[in-house]
Amino acid sequence: MSREALSALFQEHARTLVRTAVLLIDDEGVAEEVVQEAFLGLHRRWRRRGSPESPEAYLRTSVVNGCRSALRRRRVAASARVPRPVPDGSAAEAVLLREERTEVLAALDRLTRRQREVVVLRFFLDLDDHAIAATLGVSRGTVSSTISRALRRLEELLGGNG
Repeated sequence: MSREALSALFQEHARTLVRTAVLLIDDEGVAEEVVQEAFLGLHRRWRRRGSPESPEAYLRTSVVNGCRSALRRRRVAASARVPRPVPDGSAAEAVLLREERTEVLAALDRLTRRQREVVVLRFFLDLDDHAIAATLGVSRGTVSSTISRALRRLEELLGGNG
């Protein structure tokens, strides 16, 4: 893969992938690292075996898997009572978070891992069931039922009237 091709892919997709990762793991710094690792993995794969069928799908799958690994590490650290680092945000940034966004993110955090993944992939990346199934390595039926359960749960958590 040429440096220019990788750079073009990065310019086109990195920001969206970072936002996706932030929604999955709620940590911008870790999200950026996950996306960087996905691009490095794509570069290594491209050099060894050639271009994947869809570099964008490869990156999405890598980011979701990277987020899963980060969440596992977070759980292990929490169980070992290793303190998480304090985020480097300014007070002004915290003030700018609107209440509604905070509630939605808190509700997303209360979903199961798979529910959170399908909701983010569907409504943030606007992927269809087939693309979500391919990204997560599950059937389209699993995606459909998981989205349905996730939306019902979000409605409960956010106090919707149906």
